[in-house]
Amino acid sequence: MSDAFEAIVGVAHVERPARLRLAGARVDAIVRPANARELAACLRAASEAKLAVVACGGGTRQHFGNPLDTEVCVRVELARIAAHVDVDPDEGIATLDAGVRIGELDARLEACGKTSLLASLPAEGTIGGALAADPFGPDWTLDRRLPNELLGIEVALANGELAAAGGRVVKNVTGFDLVRLYCGSLGTLGVITRATFRLRARPECERIVRARFPSLEAGLRAFAGADVSAEPAAAALRPDGTGAELYYRLIGDAKAVERQAAQLSGESVPLEAWARVRAGLATPPAVGLARVRLCARRSDVAGLCRAALDVAGAGALREVLPLAGSVVVEIEDARLPLLSAAAERVDAVFFAERAPGAGPAPCDVYGAPPDSLALMRALKARFDPQRVLSPGRFVGGI
Repeated sequence: MSDAFEAIVGVAHVERPARLRLAGARVDAIVRPANARELAACLRAASEAKLAVVACGGGTRQHFGNPLDTEVCVRVELARIAAHVDVDPDEGIATLDAGVRIGELDARLEACGKTSLLASLPAEGTIGGALAADPFGPDWTLDRRLPNELLGIEVALANGELAAAGGRVVKNVTGFDLVRLYCGSLGTLGVITRATFRLRARPECERIVRARFPSLEAGLRAFAGADVSAEPAAAALRPDGTGAELYYRLIGDAKAVERQAAQLSGESVPLEAWARVRAGLATPPAVGLARVRLCARRSDVAGLCRAALDVAGAGALREVLPLAGSVVVEIEDARLPLLSAAAERVDAVFFAERAPGAGPAPCDVYGAPPDSLALMRALKARFDPQRVLSPGRFVGGI
């Protein structure tokens, strides 16, 4: 099979690793296409051979998802698909190839006074990988997530075709919203090759305010009762065994930020404090542990905390993100089924991250199958009938 890939991308860009595994499967070859058309041709060749393919960007989220439903796979790396970088600060949009690193994007945006939600993610990650994984961080809220920033997308399909959806303006969607269908699907429906997303003005001022409370419950009450003129950009409550620390991220013009800070209890701390909060969710969990997100409505956060604590115990709760309606728990792998069942009882979305190279999961890392599973399987069958695109990694082993 390597001969077919070498004919497409060149001998220098195909590697045969001696002992490499990915999501439970042996990696037979690593292929590095130079552009979207080469990538599409590689996917066509894999489909004809019925050989599983896993797309890889910066490799920062390869531990996401369920184990592959195959013994052998090909890893397709997208780092060379990075030639197109079109930043239009006047229109407030950017169009980039999937292999562009997030750190490179942020540097370009800083030079023109713009930023993006992508900038809060690890610099070594790529645009395509971030969109495919739809990772979660403390800057996220219920309506501030990567899918909501995405305007247009190009993907390589399993049959070797390139398809586009959306465009370069906000109101461009008619019919099915295929743009967001690919976002977060872990490359199981198509491999993202290019994306267009909106930009934001880089804030004039940023401040982090931290307040300490004797308990998690007291911190939640303080957050719910805060009387501020404008909602903070982000907030995170972190239990530490003797109480909890509540962090607010405030951004905007200097006067507005000053006014917000004066309305909050707590003290200003260096910006590095928020960077540490981000890093706590960006690094994979240790071997033997799983990091679980439970998500619902903002008003459900206290109930999510109780459900998590009943199963995992007081020391397992890592982060509470009240603006995102989410709690983050670290728990032993073996106890994942119990927490998944608890999430189902309180009607919460469940997702577990496990350590890179971890063995078979004791349950689906996406929790109980959703009511829409039959529809999702039908979409998989339509987009990838040979099941070559990361088979088994998504919800319900799709």
